[in-house]
Amino acid sequence: MTTETSTQHASTPVLILFVTGDAPRSRRARANLASMLERLGRSDLSPQEIDLLDQPQAGLSYAVFATPSLLKREPGRDGALLYGDLSDSDRLERFLADLLVHEAEPG
Repeated sequence: MTTETSTQHASTPVLILFVTGDAPRSRRARANLASMLERLGRSDLSPQEIDLLDQPQAGLSYAVFATPSLLKREPGRDGALLYGDLSDSDRLERFLADLLVHEAEPG
């Protein structure tokens, strides 16, 4: 079972949302990301959330220096960061657009 899980995670895009507690911008980022993933038909993706108030070292590990921010990591590609509360839906959609390619792949 561990091998299947590892294989699945290796081919699945990873989204990590960095927040600071329950600040208004963090709440908006959570809501905007969930809404966009649903709109794109990718509500199957469960973004990991890291609260930098609880885990400040994670910000340094991932080179994240502002919140909220969204990190997108995919196998064989460099990671990409999008800063802000994700309220610019066009920008967020472009940032997540390549996740649509995975939608057609068997899971």
